[in-house]
Amino acid sequence: MAIFKTIKTDFDGCEYPIVIGRDILSEILNCIQERTKNKKVIIVSDTYFQTRIAATVKENLSVAGYEVFEYYMDAGKGNKNFNEILKIYGILEENNLARDSTLIAIGGGVIGDLAGFVASTWLRGMNLVHVPTTLMAMVDSSVGGKVAINYRHTINAIGNYYHPIINIIDLSLIDNLSERDYKSGIAEVIKCAILADSNLYDYLEKSRGPVLDRSSEHMTKFISRALEIKIDHVSGDTREGGKRLLLNYGHTLGHSVEISTELNQQEQYRHGEGVSIGIMAAAFIAQEYLDVPGDLYDSYKSLFELYDLPTYVDSEALGFEKNKLTLSCIKNVQKDKKRIDNKLRLILADSIGHASVYSDVPFSLVENSFKHIIR
Repeated sequence: MAIFKTIKTDFDGCEYPIVIGRDILSEILNCIQERTKNKKVIIVSDTYFQTRIAATVKENLSVAGYEVFEYYMDAGKGNKNFNEILKIYGILEENNLARDSTLIAIGGGVIGDLAGFVASTWLRGMNLVHVPTTLMAMVDSSVGGKVAINYRHTINAIGNYYHPIINIIDLSLIDNLSERDYKSGIAEVIKCAILADSNLYDYLEKSRGPVLDRSSEHMTKFISRALEIKIDHVSGDTREGGKRLLLNYGHTLGHSVEISTELNQQEQYRHGEGVSIGIMAAAFIAQEYLDVPGDLYDSYKSLFELYDLPTYVDSEALGFEKNKLTLSCIKNVQKDKKRIDNKLRLILADSIGHASVYSDVPFSLVENSFKHIIR
């Protein structure tokens, strides 16, 4: 067991630690023992981790005298729905778990969002522990309090803001993460660099080898910096009234691409891949709307390509007709949750390390950005 860094957070008076280290799952028990005397716990996990991570957590808790219940599910985006949460509510109700009982979410963004939503709504809020298992979940979805499920074709349509009592970032969980999923998480780190830290941007440009080697030293460095940037943007603005909106850079356009390219409810793009494409679409708009020099667009493109992340949509390779896919993206982007008075709020960067929110971008430019990135 090795703890490399502990980041203390305070979101609107809700304080909890983010613990970064290796083989640190025992911190879950320590935290629960400090926060509650209730001995009932439910583990909600991706089935992939049932016989590995979840089994270890369950054994540690059981030995310490806890009554542990379990719910395992396929963590595909199509299962982030009411059917799954009703099954979990059933376990909570049948076994009389209380507000001071604890729900442990073990998995990527889908598990964290869904299990977090359950924790936030059961008896108006029970203890929540996040154990993110993907790089994307570690640097993004597990931090900041957003919890939600999808409804029909709208991502995160039904949700809440709710924080855990601890967030365990165990770097050993990344060891077996696929290259594609790992690089998808890197896209979120790149986003943070573009938003707020030119030094992090330079580091990512110069450190491809160490970053992709997944050494504990380098992962701790860029994960903790990405978290600090996210925390800075969320603190004092949990419900996205101001600077937290900037964290949606690339997401408005990228989400539309993710939804529009699904086939039989199966994603063609990982979330980070959608973000990288969305950032390129936003960079295209920034060139037209803010007169940003083209070399900034080229710099983003080069950095994403350095980490094998997509910068455009190859419609033919995905089995879509270009014009139909473009129209679908245009239609879906109009459902974005962050719109006000039916106007999109877009985040555009005018330099590396600085971005702003714009509510008056002509929709024709949004349409043109999709036409540009869909080929």
